[in-house]
Amino acid sequence: MIDSDKDWLALMAPNLAIAVAVLEEEHVTRAANRLGVPQPTVSHALRRMNETIGAPLVQRVGRGVVPTAAGRAFLPAAREALATLRAARQELADVIDPERGQVCLGFLHTLGVRDVPRLLDAFLAAHPDVRFALTQGPALALLDRMRAGEIDVVITAPIPEDKTLHSVVLRDEQLFLAVPAWHRLAQRETVELRQAAGERFIALTLGHGLRQVFDEMCAAAGFEADLAFEGEDVATLRGLVSTGLGVAVLPGSPAHEEGVTYLPIGHPPAHRLLGGVWPAARRLPPPARRFTEFLTQSGREVLGER
Repeated sequence: MIDSDKDWLALMAPNLAIAVAVLEEEHVTRAANRLGVPQPTVSHALRRMNETIGAPLVQRVGRGVVPTAAGRAFLPAAREALATLRAARQELADVIDPERGQVCLGFLHTLGVRDVPRLLDAFLAAHPDVRFALTQGPALALLDRMRAGEIDVVITAPIPEDKTLHSVVLRDEQLFLAVPAWHRLAQRETVELRQAAGERFIALTLGHGLRQVFDEMCAAAGFEADLAFEGEDVATLRGLVSTGLGVAVLPGSPAHEEGVTYLPIGHPPAHRLLGGVWPAARRLPPPARRFTEFLTQSGREVLGER
């Protein structure tokens, strides 16, 4: 067991990111891939930490690993320590060169076609030396990574009701019932969602913001959707609809798609608020603060809403 801060820091500082990655991924190979280091490096670091601490942080289960009681106790503080180290690096970089720096931005897959490129283009026109590290994924996963300090700002929908976060509305996005072009409802000008209650639906998996909105809409319409498929991205859902494998509630597509008709939904209200969110309690690096100021002052205008 380590009894001094000096020995503890000498062990943990170089290996902190490895420990957090293994505990979060619950898989040594995935942790190594995430960090961009060889798997033996991760395995060796884990063995050294386990031997020095006197207790394992993880235990093997099948082909993966799961945190032990020691690992679960260690993870929250380790995440916070990594976030502090990242913030310190950014603060130093901005003192040395205040016009440069990096923003770690997370956003939904559906926003990568149009919305995020527009926002980045407008922001970089005024701040050309700021760099962006981009991460896409489900809303809940992105928000968890932001709370852990890995991401500075998340652009998501719906906007979470969370007093620990600052947020700004960027766009009110209409949602449609997407059906195959030959579908019985395809010729309607509008549709109520309950009129599709007997259909087989295609939806994103749990954890995605659009899935949350879809489930709430079905509940408001008085039925539970019969899910034929659950997918990880909207492009896949559109493809499944076009082949006639089901219907889906989706945002409109910026590109014309063969075989899919988008019907406005009259009831229940079919929209989601798209917005930017960032931690209220953690001080963001200067480039990220400039980006949140830009979102607050100009984001809606850039995306076409005033």
